[in-house]
Amino acid sequence: MKIQVENLDYVYNPGTSLEIKAIEDITFGLDGGGFLGILGGTGSGKTTLIRNLNGLLTPTRGRVLLDGIDIRSYGSGLRLKVGVVFQRPERQLFEETVFADISFVLRRSSNLSEAEIRSKVRNACEVIGLNIDEVGKLSPLALPDGAKRKAAIAGILVNEPEVLILDEPAVGLDPPSLADLIRALEEMKRSSNRTVVIVSHDMEPFLQLLDLMMVLKQGRIAAIGSPAEVCEELENDPATRGLLPELAMLVHDLRKAGVPLSPDEFRIPVLVERLANLKKLSGGAA
Repeated sequence: MKIQVENLDYVYNPGTSLEIKAIEDITFGLDGGGFLGILGGTGSGKTTLIRNLNGLLTPTRGRVLLDGIDIRSYGSGLRLKVGVVFQRPERQLFEETVFADISFVLRRSSNLSEAEIRSKVRNACEVIGLNIDEVGKLSPLALPDGAKRKAAIAGILVNEPEVLILDEPAVGLDPPSLADLIRALEEMKRSSNRTVVIVSHDMEPFLQLLDLMMVLKQGRIAAIGSPAEVCEELENDPATRGLLPELAMLVHDLRKAGVPLSPDEFRIPVLVERLANLKKLSGGAA
């Protein structure tokens, strides 16, 4: 599902002494199946933007289109089109069992049979790497933190949203759980046409997935493009360079120094291997 944002503004408390323009003149497009990473400091407008993308907020000006249709036309059906996993979603787990929590929306807003619901829950859990046979009857509160995050994400995926928004998905995850999440997103990118938006202070783990990276500064787009293009555009801006993933800037700086690296290769083992091979070649030539 293609996302198109046109001249988007959002103002909190308009017409009062507390009026704040949180985002201003945001315009961008993301093709169906694309992955977008959004970076920005505190107060840059990241949360306001994603809440406009899923209809929790209504634009003060401009519009958000999904496959050319204004999201306001979807009404309550928008939540099934755009799924949002907010920061620390495991804190929102509330049902008695993991299965009941993941299937909550299906059991209350669909006419699916029990067998169909179980099938959808299993499929969602397989995507995110959660063994529903092992944990389905457990209390979600009894799960380790990484498994709680997976259960919360599965509770969104079970509705088969065409757009998935992840707000700070890496926060609080241990390395194995983060690796599981990256693998799940990689598989999603290979096997589905789901459009994914990732908002994170630490975009480094997700770099290899991104088609576009956006940097917000004081409610406006400071740069948008491939990670390499954004690094090129913002390398001399001290206010935003510090927001950029260190790995992306390292690759950018090495390429600028003449090291023959691909601008869109951010897998550390691959980079280490290529740099080691270059060192061997350099040593052999000497």
